[in-house]
Amino acid sequence: MSRKNLFERLRNWFLQGVALLAPLVITIAFLVWLGRSVELFMGDLVRVLMPAGWYLPGMGLVAGVALTVVAGLIANLFLVRWLLRLAERVLDRIPLVKSLFQGIKDVSRFFAKDGDEGLGRPVAVDIQGMLLVGFVMQERVVLPGADDGDDRVAVFLPMSYQLGGFTVYLERDRIGQLDVGADRAMRAVLTGGSLGGDAGLGR
Repeated sequence: MSRKNLFERLRNWFLQGVALLAPLVITIAFLVWLGRSVELFMGDLVRVLMPAGWYLPGMGLVAGVALTVVAGLIANLFLVRWLLRLAERVLDRIPLVKSLFQGIKDVSRFFAKDGDEGLGRPVAVDIQGMLLVGFVMQERVVLPGADDGDDRVAVFLPMSYQLGGFTVYLERDRIGQLDVGADRAMRAVLTGGSLGGDAGLGR
């Protein structure tokens, strides 16, 4: 085996290893960072509430998970909903806080939905002959100053290899239904369509 062929094989093995390990490492790193952040934030609160010497590492994380579950359970109670609406009205009166709060709330609701519903309905958007993959965020949007008969759809267009994207408001006849799940469509967009098989949009 020549030195050139050996180098090419080593390079291919390395790239295959990166493709295999990178998603796993990034996912684990994110979960570790999230766990440490919750532990750091909730740990101080737990230490204040517990007697000295009783705290064990990890109690902050457990407390954070338990608090989130309890918050989800009581969110449907009438009194809690009333208090939340009251708090939202107060925050809506603070200009900068209002934008930040509403954005975080919308994103949280977006990802809290079950299954593919959380990603929105995948569609193909026709823009000057180009077909872009997007996700319907709102089925009917009437823009300020537009005619009442101007029925538009809010579609989010994600960008490949990035977390950002654009929200466009299109006429309903500019979009077409995609016969794939939202998760598969999102993976195809985020990878730039470079992955075949289950990651693509083909049948």
